[in-house]
Amino acid sequence: MGQEFDFDTLADRENIGCMKLLETPNIVKKAGLISFAGAEADFKTAPVIIDGIIRRAQNGFLGYTVPDEAYRSTICSWMRKERHWQIEPEWIVPAGGTIRSVATAIRMTIQPGEGMIVQPPVYHRYKQAADRTGRKTVYNPLKLVDGRYEMDFGHLERCMAKPNNRLMILCNPHNPIGQVWRPEDLAKVARLARQYQVTVFSDEIFAETVYNGHWTQPYSEAPDAWEHAIVSTSLGKAFSLTGVNFANLIIPNRGLREAFIAQRNADHYGSIEPLAHAAMMAAYTDEGARWVRAMNDYVLDNIRLVRGFFNQHLPQVSAFESEGAFILWIDWRGLGLPQDELHVFLEEQALFLTDRGEEYGPGGEGFTRMNMASPRAEVKKVLDRLLCAAKQRGFAR
Repeated sequence: MGQEFDFDTLADRENIGCMKLLETPNIVKKAGLISFAGAEADFKTAPVIIDGIIRRAQNGFLGYTVPDEAYRSTICSWMRKERHWQIEPEWIVPAGGTIRSVATAIRMTIQPGEGMIVQPPVYHRYKQAADRTGRKTVYNPLKLVDGRYEMDFGHLERCMAKPNNRLMILCNPHNPIGQVWRPEDLAKVARLARQYQVTVFSDEIFAETVYNGHWTQPYSEAPDAWEHAIVSTSLGKAFSLTGVNFANLIIPNRGLREAFIAQRNADHYGSIEPLAHAAMMAAYTDEGARWVRAMNDYVLDNIRLVRGFFNQHLPQVSAFESEGAFILWIDWRGLGLPQDELHVFLEEQALFLTDRGEEYGPGGEGFTRMNMASPRAEVKKVLDRLLCAAKQRGFAR
């Protein structure tokens, strides 16, 4: 039986102002390869969304759009069915994307010069948002123990105990390591946040992209989290819609929700983009759920392919077992190469274009992040090129 959706066809990025294609070096394109940098799927956007956008455009009017009752009930239904999360319609706060919402939370919660806690290696744009708003980034580094990352709760408590550090950004599944935080981890974070009156912004835009039975527990469902939780949800990752910048924040606490809305509006928020409204209404359906499950299955096979490649040909390199997010965290330290030489080998000799680990802060040195939401043929081509380059350097067998 053939697959219901087409993940084998590479999305056409030509002549549409596509950032990823424009930033791909010519040497890579001339070799017939693609870049595996960036957490953006190389699949076409989910057909159910394309159909929904077309229907909305054919209506002939793209005016100011607000979160009506149907919009809110559709989100509630999706969260209940797909994430086992019972939310109330009034908890939903539309916003202009997750990073913009991080910036809103920063302005709402901490003053210039005060601190925002993050857990590196972690998505670098959180720090970018803090830098741009004149706030400090406070690192609570993750600990790598026996091939799995753990939170350092003793250090986290010391960070939270400082009165100027009143905001934490939680990433779940965690980008770039692809790890889903366990309920007991979230409970410990929530207990500390409540004790020290820290607001926790939980970035859960990868929540639906999980593998091998893992489940992303919404942070606000952790004991003690309800009063201080802001949870960001989005279509971008699960439906290949990264270029449409909007998110739905789930904020159960009324006082916190009203404060966030006030700051969001002060940041010149207007209304929902009409095509984003259409996309959400189309995506959060049974067909949308089938797409997500099918994409997760396809991506998991890609992950297994790459991990198997390293086990067979480059055992000194280890790719982590991805639990969530369509990314693969790869540890190259076993090659024994200095950082600059590693980048030359990967990017200039192997043409293996991924995201450099040091971009994700302390603990990322010697690692790279690889996008796994790509047609399998493209993954195989770049692995063949990597194998040839590795053999030339005497790394591979």
